[in-house]
Amino acid sequence: MDELIDILDEFGHPTGEVAPKGEAHRRGLWHRGFHCWICGTDATGEPYLLVQRRSATKDTWPGRLDITAAGHLTAGERTLDGLREIEEELGLRVEPERLIPLGSRRAEQEIPGGCDREFHDVFLLVDSTPPERMRLQVEEVDAIIEINLDLVEALGNGESVPATEYTSGRSLATRVYPSDFVPNSDDYLRRVAGAARRVLAGDEPGRVF
Repeated sequence: MDELIDILDEFGHPTGEVAPKGEAHRRGLWHRGFHCWICGTDATGEPYLLVQRRSATKDTWPGRLDITAAGHLTAGERTLDGLREIEEELGLRVEPERLIPLGSRRAEQEIPGGCDREFHDVFLLVDSTPPERMRLQVEEVDAIIEINLDLVEALGNGESVPATEYTSGRSLATRVYPSDFVPNSDDYLRRVAGAARRVLAGDEPGRVF
């Protein structure tokens, strides 16, 4: 059954309408999403950002690289109810106070059969759980990719970079290309990586969105 979501106006205010997610995408209705990016430092002290490879069976952007954990907020849910996405997709139970807010992001994107218009509540999480120990939700996530923060800027410049891919308890050296990611038009990845670098250095994330 398609989940029900609250519909917003173009300014992010609730309209009182509730619709199935598929209908919201088909009609291009604004709604809310929860995004959480996970960063950390490896055994050598090198900073990294984790991204997920979307399941090959997803209706939208199958197999593409995306936010570490994300999902729609269903009807009646509050922002922090989105924490369930981290546990469902990665097997990590996270206390709300560990989330570092990065702001609200307005995004619209053409998808097969419609337009996805969302307001994203964006968070950063510093977590040291080794990616190989994460329990991935097979219906949603095919793999977790670890990218050195120093290399994320090169991705923004159109270059490919080395990375490590974790799936089913195994790790694989790979290369990541800008075209591997779900498209965005606001330099999303690099902006989040900049916030992650500041937080890992002990500073505030600064204004991101």
